[in-house]
Amino acid sequence: MAELCEVNFRLARCRSSVPRARALLRARLGEWRAGQEAVETAELVLSELVTNAVRVVVPGDRMIGVRIACRDRGAWLRLEVSDAGDGRPVVRWPGELETGGRGLLIVDALALCWGVKQRSAGIGKTIWAEVVTPAVVPVPEPTVVGPSVMS
Repeated sequence: MAELCEVNFRLARCRSSVPRARALLRARLGEWRAGQEAVETAELVLSELVTNAVRVVVPGDRMIGVRIACRDRGAWLRLEVSDAGDGRPVVRWPGELETGGRGLLIVDALALCWGVKQRSAGIGKTIWAEVVTPAVVPVPEPTVVGPSVMS
């Protein structure tokens, strides 16, 4: 099995944390030599997860936790965002004129799978998503088999 690369960091609960999370993700995936498709998809998914965490009502000045795990140069990524808020997020289907509410719809469309789990500390939740892209491995040339000659 390929080596697992991972990083954990914390963010303040403010709007500027969304571009900060994207920048940290892009930098780390660059270090891990992830492919461009993996980076772009992961950025969008992480952006939506962090945006939701910033908006959730939480007690006090709790921070947002982020964990990024990567295998095979971004062919498999797991993105986790933890917050101290209650409740479980659900995919919404906003109307055409609504300007928000599409975050988990986007995550659902781009991720192989996603879910929610209670935090081990007991306060809040972690929303996770797994993003899978084609591995950055050369595809073998097809073998051409000619007709056999029988004597």
